[in-house]
Amino acid sequence: MQQSGTKGGAWGCGEIITFLQQNAHPRAAERVPTVPENVTDQIRLWESDLNRVEMLPAQLYDEFPSQELFDAACDFARQYGGLLWEDTKRKRLIVKTELHTEMRDYLRRQR
Repeated sequence: MQQSGTKGGAWGCGEIITFLQQNAHPRAAERVPTVPENVTDQIRLWESDLNRVEMLPAQLYDEFPSQELFDAACDFARQYGGLLWEDTKRKRLIVKTELHTEMRDYLRRQR
C-alpha cells in the first residue's frame, strides 16, 4: 500500500478502507463488517482533519522583554488582521508573513 500510495499520490479514506477490506486476513474477511466500524470512523476523522488544515506563510515572534510589549504586539497584529496564534504564558505569537515588515517596524519603535 505504501509503495503504490506514494507513487500514485495521496490516498483518500475510501481507497484506504477498500484496500483494508480487499486485503483482510481470511479470518477477518469472514466477519461483517470486514473492517470494524471504529476503524473506518477513525480513518474518516483523520481525512477530515487533514482537509481542514490550511498552510499560511507566517512569522513567529518570541522573547518579548515584557508582558506589556507582548500584549501591545498582539493588539497591533489583531488590529491589522494578521494575528494567527498567541501564547500569553510563553509570550509567543504568530502573524501572517504579509504583516512582518509592519510588525518589525512597530516593535522597533516600541523598544
